[in-house]
Amino acid sequence: MGCNTSKESVQPAVEEAKEGDSIKNGDISKAAENSATKAESADEGKENDADEEKEKEAAATKIQAAFRGHHARKSLRVSETASKETRTDEKSSESTEPTQEQLQEEFRTDDQELCNAAKKIQATFRGHMSRKEQAAAKSAMNMVESATAKIEEKMQDAVQELEGIDLADPDLHKAATKIQASFRGHKVRQEVNIHSTADDSKK
Repeated sequence: MGCNTSKESVQPAVEEAKEGDSIKNGDISKAAENSATKAESADEGKENDADEEKEKEAAATKIQAAFRGHHARKSLRVSETASKETRTDEKSSESTEPTQEQLQEEFRTDDQELCNAAKKIQATFRGHMSRKEQAAAKSAMNMVESATAKIEEKMQDAVQELEGIDLADPDLHKAATKIQASFRGHKVRQEVNIHSTADDSKK
């Protein structure tokens, strides 16, 4: 039984042993460092996206909670006014819409959480509108570019068509002379008709 010790079978084992020794000595290869930093940056990007989504959800939740509270208080006021039928006509004719003072009392400007939530919602909406406008502008530019390309293509076709015409062709000269004569005759007849109608109107 012979032992298979060819160079091809021994070489990978030697390289693995070298890598194993370098790891034991505390040396980490650059490839391992690069893969670790890439994985960390990908994780940070995912964490940033997740944090931003959580902030948006928290802002929306805060706004929704404030509106639900406002709506509940409004419905309580409506039910109270409906149950009190002994009021005078003047008081019952008032609308159930809250006044500006009531709204300011409910949604105080010093409520920092509510203000931050509103700012977050507004920023998100402005970003949405900005992206929408940019997309519309981009599509308009694409339409203009495609129309320009079509016009240039037609102009190239017309130029190539004109280049293909032989200007020394005698039949071409005869046809051009015939067209010019017909047009001159048309113009003369038009002028004669104008003069004859002018003379008839004078009589």
